[in-house]
Amino acid sequence: MTEADMSAARLGYEHARELAAREAAHRAHLERLLLLCADTLDDFDRVLADGPVRDSEAYRCSMRRIAERFETALRGEGLEPIGVPGERAEPATHHVVEVRPSVSAAGDEVVEVLQRGYGHDGRVLRPARVAIAVPDGERADERGKLANKRGDLG
Repeated sequence: MTEADMSAARLGYEHARELAAREAAHRAHLERLLLLCADTLDDFDRVLADGPVRDSEAYRCSMRRIAERFETALRGEGLEPIGVPGERAEPATHHVVEVRPSVSAAGDEVVEVLQRGYGHDGRVLRPARVAIAVPDGERADERGKLANKRGDLG
């Protein structure tokens, strides 16, 4: 075997070792996430096993605790929630599904998060679905302009 062949074999071996290490790390991370989900399912099983709900407030409190625990665990894995009322809607992270006139909110301000978005490692996994504010007069002006173009106002 020549020196070049031995060098190529060593490089191939190192590459295979690095690939195996990455796959093992990925597998361990996936297993950790699946166990986190299994723990959450166990929590739901315990709440549901209690039978018919007699105290709706206690039930809501239990569900809220499960959701908070699950969200905390996912944040620990790098999940980043997107969408908070009061922030300015950005095209890269927010999907505007509703526009509401407002006299107090700034234009493009998120007034309601209809579905939270999520990101991971600086990437948007799913944009937040939001309702945003537009200044009340601006919306009226826009309706008036549209009506004039269509000939509805005279």
